[in-house]
Parts: sequence; structure tokens; C-alpha cells
Amino acid sequence: MRPMYFLPEAQSTSLSDPEAEEREVQSHYLGSVLIDAPANPPGLLNQGKKTLANAAPNLVVASIQPYREVVHATFAQQRMIATLAWLFGAVGLAPAAVGLYGVTAYGVEQRANEIGVRMALGADRNSVVLMVLREAFGQVAIGLALGIPTAIAAGHFIASQLLSVKPWNPPLLAAATILLGIAALCASAIPARRAAGIDPMRALRSE
Repeated sequence: MRPMYFLPEAQSTSLSDPEAEEREVQSHYLGSVLIDAPANPPGLLNQGKKTLANAAPNLVVASIQPYREVVHATFAQQRMIATLAWLFGAVGLAPAAVGLYGVTAYGVEQRANEIGVRMALGADRNSVVLMVLREAFGQVAIGLALGIPTAIAAGHFIASQLLSVKPWNPPLLAAATILLGIAALCASAIPARRAAGIDPMRALRSE
């Protein structure tokens, strides 16, 4: 960072260095004026316009905005990118849930006779539901075991390339894990209930 100093806007000087002289000339073209007004006193906008008009009648004031709106507009693109990232994550989660539902439903269909025999031998519906959910969440656990370390490694790589970026965020990873668990529960609940509704006698006859 270069040294910084402040001069009155009306003060002008000549410098021997051409680059410094160019910066000196450019500094007299105001891009923005920051007004520090604690407690936001009433009539501040009108007073600011009047003061600027008295100081420089030819000065054109494009707009006067509260600083929070300036900051909000400055980070609009970053917020849009973050929103798109969440949207793409949701779009990616939906096919994953549908795929888990399809795999679980196919497994229940393939094991319908086995589940019917289990129920005929005394297994209750709750144990059948838990069995199906256990198998579905086993696949989710494998995905988390592979995905979380990969996300942390990617975070370390991104943090090495960008400034003030944390390599990983435990609350965010926990929230993503919980969200994935909820999606997996919703996707596997229907096949699990279907497995619990298998008629043991029909399974025994087909066997």
C-alpha cells in the first residue's frame, strides 16, 4: 500500500513527476462525496445539496444515497453469485434424492419375497422400515464420507487463491449434512412404507 494523505479539494499544486501530476489533476474530478452524519439528522439530503450548490454551482449531483445502499449495490454481484450457487445446489440435490428413491424402490421390489418371508417369520413393520432406511442411509454415509473431505480440500485450495476466505465452515457443512439427511429420509420413506405393506402370504405363495 502506498502512503496516503488528504488535501482540501480546492487546493492544487504542481508536481515534477508526470504520474504524480496526473493523479493530482484527476483528484479534482469528484466521483463521490462521503458525508458523516451520525443519527441521520432530518433534512440532511436538502442540506447536503444546498451546501454543494453553494460551494460549486456548476457541480452536477447525480444522486444522494445512504451508505448502506451503496454497500448493498457494491456487493450485488456477489450476492447474485451466492444465490445462483444455492440454486445450483438445490438443483443438484433434487436428482440425488430422486436417484436414491429409485435405487431404494428397486431394491425393495427385488427383495419383496425376502421381506415377506421375514414378516411371516415374525418381523414387524417397524423393523422392516428401519431395515430399508438403514440401507438407504448407508449409501448416504458413503457419499458424505467422500464428499466432506473433498469439500474441505477444495476449500483449502480456494482459500490459498483468494484473500480472507476460510478453508472450511463447520456450521455450513453441518447444515448441508442435515439437509442431505432430510432429503434422503424423504426419498427413502416411501419405499420403506411400501416394504412394510408387503403381504407375507402373497410373498410365500410366490416363493
